[in-house]
Amino acid sequence: MLSSVSVIANFKRTSVTDDQANTALILSESDDVNTTQSNVQQHPIEIDISFTYWSAHRMKKFIIIWLDPNMNELNNDYQNSISQLRQIVGSTKVFTDVEQCIDFIIEIEDAKFFLILPEAITKTVMPLIHEAPQLDSIYVFCLNNIKDEQWISEWKKIKGVFSDILSICDQLQRNIKHYEQNGIPTYIISTSSIADLNELDQSFMYSQLLTEILLEMNYEKAAKTEFIELCRKQYQDNKVQLHKIDDFERNYEHHSALWWYINQSFIVSMLTRALRTQNIATIIKMGFYIKDLHRQIKQKHSTPNKSKIMTIYRGQVMANAEFEKLKNSIGSLIAFNSFLSTTTSSVEAILYAESAQVDPQLVGIIFQMEIDPSILTIPFVSLSDVDDIPFCQNEILFSMHTVFRINAIEQITNYLWSVDLALTTNTDDQLQRMTQRLRKEIEGQNPLHRLGNLLIQMGEFDKAEEIFKTLLETTSNVDLEQIVSFYNQLGCICKEKGNFSSALSYHQKALEIQQKIAVPNHSVLANIYNNIGEVHRLMGEYSTALLCYQKTLIIGQEFVTFDSPMLAIIYNNISQVYNLMGDYSAALSYLQKTLEIQEKNFPLNDPNLITKYNNADQSDGSLGENSVASLNLQQVSEIQEKVIPFKNPDLAATYENIARMHYAMGEYSTALSHHQKAFEIRQKSLTSDHPLLAITHNNIGQVHYAMGECSTGLLHHQRALEIQQKSLPLNHPDLAATHNHIGRVYDSMGNYSTALSHLKKTLEIQKESLPPHHPDLATTYENIGRVHYAMREYSVALSHHQMALEIRQKSLMSDHPVLAITHNNIGQVHYAMGEYSTALLHHQRALEIQQKSLPSSHPDLAMTYNNIGEIYVGMIDYLNAIRYYKRTLKIQQVAFPSDHPLLAITYNNIGRVHELREHYSDALFNYEKVLRIQQKALPSKHPSLATIYNSIAEMHRMTGDYSSSLLYHENTLEIQTKSLPPNHLSLAERHHQIAVVLEGLHRYNEAAEHASCALNIIRHSFEPKQSQVEKYQKYLDEILLIPECSKLIKANNINEWTYPFLLVLHPSHQSRLHSILFDLTDGHLMPPSLSHECLTKLESNKQVKSIVLETLSDSVDERDRVLKDFSSVDHIESIYLLGKPPEMSEQRYSFFTSFRKVSIFCENEEELAVRWALDTANEFRRLGGQCAEAGNIDSALEYFQRGKELYKRLAKIIDQARSQTS
Repeated sequence: MLSSVSVIANFKRTSVTDDQANTALILSESDDVNTTQSNVQQHPIEIDISFTYWSAHRMKKFIIIWLDPNMNELNNDYQNSISQLRQIVGSTKVFTDVEQCIDFIIEIEDAKFFLILPEAITKTVMPLIHEAPQLDSIYVFCLNNIKDEQWISEWKKIKGVFSDILSICDQLQRNIKHYEQNGIPTYIISTSSIADLNELDQSFMYSQLLTEILLEMNYEKAAKTEFIELCRKQYQDNKVQLHKIDDFERNYEHHSALWWYINQSFIVSMLTRALRTQNIATIIKMGFYIKDLHRQIKQKHSTPNKSKIMTIYRGQVMANAEFEKLKNSIGSLIAFNSFLSTTTSSVEAILYAESAQVDPQLVGIIFQMEIDPSILTIPFVSLSDVDDIPFCQNEILFSMHTVFRINAIEQITNYLWSVDLALTTNTDDQLQRMTQRLRKEIEGQNPLHRLGNLLIQMGEFDKAEEIFKTLLETTSNVDLEQIVSFYNQLGCICKEKGNFSSALSYHQKALEIQQKIAVPNHSVLANIYNNIGEVHRLMGEYSTALLCYQKTLIIGQEFVTFDSPMLAIIYNNISQVYNLMGDYSAALSYLQKTLEIQEKNFPLNDPNLITKYNNADQSDGSLGENSVASLNLQQVSEIQEKVIPFKNPDLAATYENIARMHYAMGEYSTALSHHQKAFEIRQKSLTSDHPLLAITHNNIGQVHYAMGECSTGLLHHQRALEIQQKSLPLNHPDLAATHNHIGRVYDSMGNYSTALSHLKKTLEIQKESLPPHHPDLATTYENIGRVHYAMREYSVALSHHQMALEIRQKSLMSDHPVLAITHNNIGQVHYAMGEYSTALLHHQRALEIQQKSLPSSHPDLAMTYNNIGEIYVGMIDYLNAIRYYKRTLKIQQVAFPSDHPLLAITYNNIGRVHELREHYSDALFNYEKVLRIQQKALPSKHPSLATIYNSIAEMHRMTGDYSSSLLYHENTLEIQTKSLPPNHLSLAERHHQIAVVLEGLHRYNEAAEHASCALNIIRHSFEPKQSQVEKYQKYLDEILLIPECSKLIKANNINEWTYPFLLVLHPSHQSRLHSILFDLTDGHLMPPSLSHECLTKLESNKQVKSIVLETLSDSVDERDRVLKDFSSVDHIESIYLLGKPPEMSEQRYSFFTSFRKVSIFCENEEELAVRWALDTANEFRRLGGQCAEAGNIDSALEYFQRGKELYKRLAKIIDQARSQTS
């Protein structure tokens, strides 16, 4: 095994995350690797036993491979040899085909192979397989002496030439043991400062206390039985190991614990793995064996010469990163957290360390240890002194928790280093004090009682509950004090597990019994009331909790001194309840009392101070004391990694509070990292539906929301809601908080109705569970107000903000900064309602409060200046707006780094004013500053980036740079498509803007596609507005006109009357048609400007409108007659000027005379439209003929058809005119 040696700087905690992640793999380590061979006779011999070792990062399987083309599986010698190998490593495979063997090794990456080869094929196979990283070592099997052994030295992985299988087994066993020993947990203690010299990792302290208790306990036969059951469960598919376990069960008493440690690898494997991964359940079950082994080492502790210092060695490998930490730790202490195997032979140590040369990621370490026999703090034994272990002559075994000082580190070769260690009794004074304090805290009547108390401290609640239930069952009914203690502890355990009803029941039983005791223990009574109050607090019953805490305080003040640590706990709990009830002044007052007591009674890195600082962070932040809150959290950061076990819930709470600090500073990635650490701890120590997991999900959801990842945030909030609905009363305040989070996310996603639904649930719960003027109610009213504001329901929004103001005016000081926030919110609503004067009054009131309560350079003042600037924008007072925005910018440039997100907001506002003043270049300059800041601070797909991309796109459009505009609009659309629902109004607007830009680039078909998308989205939005639907419909209709006009121009069929013709078809697009025709002809065509009266007549006069809109059903003869006559002249006017042509009959002349009357009947502009229709019909006929001659039959038919329809409509008008004149 490879050890994970970590340098602990400034009491930093060693992470065991990688090891813990591998625990699941250990449970399935007996699964063998399946292989398939093409030839039946070449099937490998399947041995379904495997062994594992730890690398620097993960667990791998040990597999022995025996490759021999001449293998005879039925031969008794081979069968016996395989049986012997099975005793070393269960997974043993035999191959007779070289290629299949090599493929097998290369394809399996998560295993470590030991290869046995016959000498005859070794030279051939070596070049093919030697460099495979999975191959650990090679053993050459040769019955006769090899004549030329020089070539063997060229291959580093060859461990030697062996003439019998027993010698191979001996070498393999030593290698396996070497890997096991590499897995021993170690701790390195930094010497980064005088204050930290000799400081030990907290895990070492807890492990040492656990071992002390295990060594004190008395074990019965059942202890061994329970351990054996665990072993059988873990190795249930491993026949060889099960056989060894059976042997252990039958013959444990027949051999020494030392013998079993050396001879049965499953014991060493389970013990080392349990210590490395902090698997407390396994460690406890092995307690009887740990005690036996320690006792025997202590009994046999001996030294050859008590006056002579011994030098011993230990060889192992280490990951490069871990070794770098070791190199920087000269003078520090290193502790081994398990039984430690060493050797008096430096040669053996080097052999172990040399295995690093085959892996560039590893370094070989030779620990050279000086042992002073006069130092007897940790017993050790030379195995040569143990009668039944004859084959370990050079080995010395230390008991657990050996501590050495690192004296020197020297490089021997490129991959091999020597580390000089000296056994020492020097341990950290501060650690000793903390260990002694913890010993006092876990005091109990017997070792099992102390073990239960320690497990609570370590966050091992399930095992602790099991122990206290056992204690309760085995304690005499007359021992009431002990029964009270056990009930009380069970209540605390159930509380930590989130089972509040059971917790309350246990504490109530403890209270009932305590009150019956003749001479009550007032300290115990106060503790019970305190615990009952804690459960009520977690259940959201704050008033009841406060009453219990006050009872605790009365008892405590009467029977303990004024600076007692017990009073500090009571003050802290009262502070928490006041904080939850919204009375922040009282909360801070009690916290100050807490700190005064604790700083007198505890060292600065005591865990009790962590809770205080965590709570102080919450109250200070609520009171506006953000600088104090930040300082408190920094103190937490320095304390928590020194002394808190990884699974302790207090550590998770500390991580979350540190995360909140980073969140408030806008450092979302760092905040998310700390919340995820808290989640990891709680997942390991709590049940899946524990309320604290819901809190962590909510915290993670909030960070994702702030990062613009609304969908991910929503998933976490919904998971929190699922947990809380299972584990909490329906009126619990935490449920209200979760509904509030979900409401905010839906608000951001534009789903306002769902947002309001959740926020109203929040309000219902809070009205039932909180005092009527609790600040959380004000927050909910404000959130509801914001949703109504987004829905443009300003009156409703205003009423909710005013309710929030009323609550805050009653619960907060008159100059509290939060009141300024409420005034700013109200001002924003009045601004949206166009009531600029009233809005300005509220923002000025906010400014007055902030100028009294905040320093002149405070960022909140900058925000109010910003709001006032916004008002002046609404009042079209752009100069004043710029003036206030510059005040905002001045403060922010002092208070924040140049790339802070708030500076981006201000640059954006300044850019917007320049845009309103039509100073587009200045606007673009500021918008680009916004983009540079946001690209540094935000993920590449954050919604805020979409907003600024859109602003820059519009500025490029306004300056005529359509290509750049299109690029930024497409970026905007890409982000919003991923972050918003498919029917969000913003998506409709983006498609519309892209359509406008594409029109500017003359890409009309693409423009029409985006315009159609915009219309489709707006029709299917959550709350579509008819005015918006009409706007997008009109634009789509207009954009579709452009190809039609363009076709006429390309066919040279454009003249001054194209405009009135198209206008009859599209009467609602007069100005748009004017613009289209002007653009398409590069300004050459100036369509006539028709009066409004004419346009009305064109739409209402049935005779003129029928030219285009009505279909006639005249006879074919009449239609042909009209077409023939119309085709013989260019203009009607020529008939009037020249008289009747000779070839025209009187009937036909009369026909045109009738049309003349129609022309006179129409007013001038209408007449022009009719005359234009005739010209257009002739032109369609001419174009159709051209297309027919060119072979374009489809186009020809289209032109002929359109011309015929115009002729038919003209014929109807003429007939109507004839009937009127006859």
